[in-house]
Amino acid sequence: MSNAKLVTIYGGSGFIGRYIARQMAKEGWRVRVAVRRPNEAIFVRPYGVVGQVEPILCNVRDDASVAAAMEGADAVVNCVGILSELGKNKFDAVQHEGAERIARLAAAESVKNLVHVSAIGADADAESDY
Repeated sequence: MSNAKLVTIYGGSGFIGRYIARQMAKEGWRVRVAVRRPNEAIFVRPYGVVGQVEPILCNVRDDASVAAAMEGADAVVNCVGILSELGKNKFDAVQHEGAERIARLAAAESVKNLVHVSAIGADADAESDY
């Protein structure tokens, strides 16, 4: 596995991210699942062989945390999203600024492939904050 390509999946334990993590592992990638609470994401480990899929701590509101999670990655997938605002997790901070941070740092790190997954029907003029 040491020569396998590495993908970092932000939000990789979420509804969509877990399916991406499972498929990437099945295709032979090493998978780093970047999440706020790695201890609650250990269910992703069996998606691959021992050590192939690992949850790691990451906060998309912090440059250093995002950069550390993607260090050495060949590809990055952003599936981060919240359904409601709570505490410091505001829609703009997570879904806009977090996505911008991931893209900016991936470019600075010369990551070859970046995939961004967004909410269906995102519309700045919508009545809903979501």
